[in-house]
Amino acid sequence: MTEKNRNIIETSDEMNIPLPIPENEIKEYYDIFTVEKNGDSIRKLCREANIIPNVKDIQIPIISGITLYSYLRFFNAFSSVTKVDVYVNGKKIASNLCYKSFTRYYKAFPGYYYIQIFKSGKTTKPLFVTNIQLIGYQIYTGAITGIDDQLFFALINDRTFQIPKGKAALRLIQLSPNAPLMDACLDNTLIITEIDFSEVSRYLLVPSEIHILKIRDYINNNILLETAKIKLDEICAYTAYVIGNFNCTNSAVGLEIIIEIEGISFLKF
Repeated sequence: MTEKNRNIIETSDEMNIPLPIPENEIKEYYDIFTVEKNGDSIRKLCREANIIPNVKDIQIPIISGITLYSYLRFFNAFSSVTKVDVYVNGKKIASNLCYKSFTRYYKAFPGYYYIQIFKSGKTTKPLFVTNIQLIGYQIYTGAITGIDDQLFFALINDRTFQIPKGKAALRLIQLSPNAPLMDACLDNTLIITEIDFSEVSRYLLVPSEIHILKIRDYINNNILLETAKIKLDEICAYTAYVIGNFNCTNSAVGLEIIIEIEGISFLKF
């Protein structure tokens, strides 16, 4: 590739997410490795996995409409740990990710990835490890949640679809492990019912205007949460994440709604 082309075409060298792991090797990564501590060990174990910093000779051009890739971001909804570090295939891609915070969207190629979640600044005794598979031309949010020492990782797909003018899309994701079954009402109209932990509602098309979202206990109909007035812009998609410890009276980590615009509203392939 010429120097001129390097200046106008993004390549895999510029991506924060490393290249995926071959499917037949992904299980090997459950021996907990990080590049900082075990670079040589990883290289010996999986010679073809491009996760080591000295693998610099492979460059994949990223060309819109031609190169197959996805988008991935991470969301810290784990109220028991205020800050975490996120490693993908042994590479740290998010440092000090605060509770209730999102990373930006990263480009990633389709395939398998090994995810490690650590307390901020730690590289041993991970809070959680898992592997995920990404499919091309999709947009994902990796949500980190749980309670006490029980962590749960949810890979959430932001379904791409056309939103008509004058409308916005809204869905609810329940990420509070100890919250009761709940209903959601938009402007006092029931829109979602009996949603449980880790469940993702379908997108609902609503008028692009100011709304109030209420979360009610499914059993007794008591109001659990209520937002201030929120403006949903047209041709945009939003997710209302219910997070936090239901049994905690501390407002910093108690039950809460985080409403975030989704990547389908502005990302392009």
